[in-house]
This record gives sequence, structure tokens and C-alpha cells, in this order.
Amino acid sequence: MFSIFEAFAKLTIISVIVIALLLIFYVLLIAGLCIGFFRLKNESTNFDNQVFSDTKTRFSIIIPFRNEARHLEALLETLNCLDYPDELYEIILINDGSTDRSLEVIENFLAAHQRLELKTLNNKRVSGSPKKDALNLGIAEAKMDWIITTDADCRVPSNWLKHYNYKILREACTFIAGPVCFYEDQNQLLDAFQQLDFLSLQGATIGSFGLSRPFMCNGANLGFLKSSFLRLNGYAANNHIASGDDVFLMQQFLEADAKAVGYLKTWHALVETAPQPDLKSLINQRKRWAAKASAYKSRFAVLVSVLVLLGNASAVAGLFFAEIYYLLILKVAIDFLLIWCTATLFAQKKQLKHYVWVALVYPFFTLYIALVSQFGKFSWKGRDFKK
Repeated sequence: MFSIFEAFAKLTIISVIVIALLLIFYVLLIAGLCIGFFRLKNESTNFDNQVFSDTKTRFSIIIPFRNEARHLEALLETLNCLDYPDELYEIILINDGSTDRSLEVIENFLAAHQRLELKTLNNKRVSGSPKKDALNLGIAEAKMDWIITTDADCRVPSNWLKHYNYKILREACTFIAGPVCFYEDQNQLLDAFQQLDFLSLQGATIGSFGLSRPFMCNGANLGFLKSSFLRLNGYAANNHIASGDDVFLMQQFLEADAKAVGYLKTWHALVETAPQPDLKSLINQRKRWAAKASAYKSRFAVLVSVLVLLGNASAVAGLFFAEIYYLLILKVAIDFLLIWCTATLFAQKKQLKHYVWVALVYPFFTLYIALVSQFGKFSWKGRDFKK
């Protein structure tokens, strides 16, 4: 009997040590990303310099959509307010088999706003990723030098293209990632959870750029040189994966020339996107995002993914061991620091009051998504996909 208790005691000690080490590694990772966040300089908003005012980049804005009648008018309103010479940008919308009033919304808006000009195309499915098919079609039709992508449920700032132009001319980038956050919808608690979750992702994104180890970006605010996209064969290497049109493309640009990949660190270039309306939609969205993780080629991206997963698993396991509660408090604190940095940059502090309960729920949510995303199917926009 004594040997059984002795073995159990040893197992407990080993478990505590392993969990403690994993939490320490996680805290060091997030601390490193916080350092990277501060290292990355904020973008200037001074467009008065003669070089930048006289020289203009030409942009093709590519926007796939499927059943976005609810959001399209808000997007079109912001596109109509873009402060950039009309002759230097074009807007291409790609209809990915919408079955709602999306096309009608677009037609009605154009009839009432004569200034806005855009082209609408119908998607042609050729791969396992409808969105990448739509983007490829739009890029093939694009007449301008630079491609800018966003989503149909987004709202873009009026100086959006000016910030890209300034960044391109100042740093000679070929790929630029921009900031994204959620705007408030109607479900207060679910919105708060999504906003804080997304602020952590954006903080990690900015931090990784500050460390010169970018591993994440968002297709809702992305720009790249069309000629480089074509030279790198675009999405050809991963068009069998439903998502990842942003991250996998960035990895290709990083492999080609890491110094030409930049980030727009300013809330003036912030694109706002719609949160998911209910828990089921949120789970499907996160499953879609997580399903691509196993296809990452970047060792740093894999390391971060594994440490984040193990860190959250350790947070759950650590609840059973009072000896490491101080490490759980440290994890909560360092996570808050990264989120606070991002919320401050984006002027999105309102949801920070929900942080405590979100911090308690989030590890369980992360583990659940990590598990279910690697098995079975997920639904998105009325379609079923396999991992």
C-alpha cells in the first residue's frame, strides 16, 4: 500500500514540475512578444512630405464575398469614402456563389452612389479553397501593381491606401500586413470574448514582427506586389487547404525576402471586421483557422502554436495543483499586458473590463478548438469542409 502512495506522490511531483515548466516557457514566449510589440515602431501619419505626396502607388482592392448582404452596405460606404486618387485604385468584388441578396445590395448601392466604381465577377471553383479561387480570379483581372485584400464583412478607414502607399515608398516592401479588430455587434458577452481573443492574436502578430519573426497575419487587411505574387505562384502550393490565404502567402514572401515583409503598426490603418453572431459560428470559424496549423512550414510558427496550446493545457491542469497558482496568476498577467498593449494601440480598451472571466474560459475554449479542429469537418458560409 505504501508503494502505491509513494508512486502517486512522485507522479504528482513530476506533474507539478512539468506543468510549471510549460507555464514558464509560455510566459517567456508572451513576454518576448510584448518586447517585440514595443520594438516595432509606430507608423507615421505625416503625408505632407513631397516625395510621398507626389508619388502614388496603384492598388487593386480584391474582395471575395458569399452571402454577405447583411454587411456589404457598410463596406461599400467606407470604400466610397476612401481618400485616394480615383484613377489610382480599382475595386473588384468576387461573388462566391451567394444565395442571398448580396448582388442586389451592391446594385442598389451603386445606383445611389455614382462616384463609386467597381467590378463584380463570379467565382470559378478549381480547388479545395473557394476563397483562394476567388482571390486568384480577382488578381488575374487586376490592372494595378499592388493587390490589397479585405473581407466583405469589414469596414476600412478613409486613409487606408495612403498608409499602404507611405509604407511601400518608405520601406520598399513587397508584402504588408495590416491591423484588424472586431467592431461591436449585439451579443455583448460573446463580442467581448471575441474582441479580447482577437486583440491577443493581433498583439502576437505585432510582437512577432517586432522580433523579426512574423508568423501570423490577417487577410482582412493585407497588401502585396502583384508581380511578386505571380512569381511565387500565389496560392498554388496550398489551395487544397480551405483557409490560410493570408498566412501561407506571407510565409512564401518571407522565404523569398524577409526584409521586404512589413507591418502597418497604426490604428489609422485599422480595418474593422464583424464578430461571429453566435457560439456555433464562432466555433466553426476557429476550427477553420486552427485546421491549417498542421500545414505550417515556419518552425517559429509551429513552436508558438505548440507552446500556446501546451500553455493553455497547463493552465487547465494547473487548477488542480495549488503549488503553481502563482504561475497561473503570472500567465494571466502577461496575457493581459499583451492585450492591453494592443487595445491601447487600437483604442479598443472598452472590453478590458471583461478580461477576468474571459481569461478563465479561454484555456478551455482553446483546448476544445485544438482538439476538434484536427478531426472531422467544419462548416463555413453554408459549405462543409474537411481538415
